[in-house]
Amino acid sequence: MSPPGDERKNYLLKILSPSDTDFGYFCPMFTDTHAHLYAEEFNEDRSAMIRRALDAGVNRFMLPNIDQDSIAPMMHLCDEFPENCFPMMGLHPCSVNEDFEEVLKGMKSDFSKRKFYGVGEIGIDLYWDKTFIEQQKEAFKMQLNWALELEL
Repeated sequence: MSPPGDERKNYLLKILSPSDTDFGYFCPMFTDTHAHLYAEEFNEDRSAMIRRALDAGVNRFMLPNIDQDSIAPMMHLCDEFPENCFPMMGLHPCSVNEDFEEVLKGMKSDFSKRKFYGVGEIGIDLYWDKTFIEQQKEAFKMQLNWALELEL
């Protein structure tokens, strides 16, 4: 069992710090590479939860987008924590449907409005539903091309 709070932070520093060098204090930086912290499930305690993560040494959160409705809350969170929350733009495969091309057109234009740190969340997801498999494949290809084009 690991120690709580500040003790945990010191514990992590102790096991991660180089002991045989002259580099001094080593401060680890952990990154959560896939966090939908802007989702409404976190509305009640979002800021407190992020502060706890920061206190525990998780300094960066990569935020993959889900769909058109998640863009505004994602951006709001990135504006609230600009040194810690980094947006990615994409259409989650479970959100792909018959109008995916129009949705992606709007999302692609967002890349010219602010900095994004990746294209996501993208892929093929057949776990829940296979109705739009061909559209998922096409959306995945389009978004992979964005990543290449934008060097993300």
